[in-house]
Amino acid sequence: MSRPNRGRRFAVGVWCAAILTTVATTAAGTAGWRINSTPSLPVGLWRVDAAGAVTPGVVVELCPPDSEPFRLARERGYVPAGACPGGYQPLFKPIVAQAGDEVELTGEGVRVNGVLLVNSRPLAADGAGRPMPVLAPGRYRVEAGTVWVVSSHHPASFDSRYFGALPLESIQGTARPILVQGAS
Repeated sequence: MSRPNRGRRFAVGVWCAAILTTVATTAAGTAGWRINSTPSLPVGLWRVDAAGAVTPGVVVELCPPDSEPFRLARERGYVPAGACPGGYQPLFKPIVAQAGDEVELTGEGVRVNGVLLVNSRPLAADGAGRPMPVLAPGRYRVEAGTVWVVSSHHPASFDSRYFGALPLESIQGTARPILVQGAS
C-alpha cells in the first residue's frame, strides 16, 4: 500500500472522529447531560431536566441576563461565552431564596431569613486583584418572579452577592450531580 493512501485514510479517520464527537456531544447536550468545569459546584457530569420545583436548595441551570455585571463577568472570564442570549454560557447555581424571603448582604456574607450562608462573604477583588462588581449592602425582600442564587461550595463563586436577584425566566432547568468530584 502506498503512503498517499495511508495519509488519506488517516485524514478521513480524523474527520470521521470529529464528526462523531460533534454528534455525540450535541446528542448528550440535547438529552440534558452537562459537564460542570467551574469550582462553584462539584466538577463533573450533571443532568439537567425541565424546570421542576425551584425552591431553596435546588440547583438550577440558568442563562444570565445581559446586564452590566454579567458583561463584566464574561469579559473577565468568570462566565464563559456560550449559547445563552447575550452570548453567555449557562450557569449552575443553587437557589437560596425565593419570593417573600429576606436577604441581607453584609461584609460578613449573605443571610437568608437571618441565617448566614457559609462561604458567602462578598470578595472585594477577584484573583487578579480587580475590584468585583458591587451590590449595595443591605436588606432585600425577594420579589415575586425572582430568586437569589449563592453557592456555598466555593467562596469565589460569581453569584447573587454580586448581581442580586434573577428572574425565574432565566432558569432553564433543574440540575443534579451524576458523577462529580468528591462524591462517594
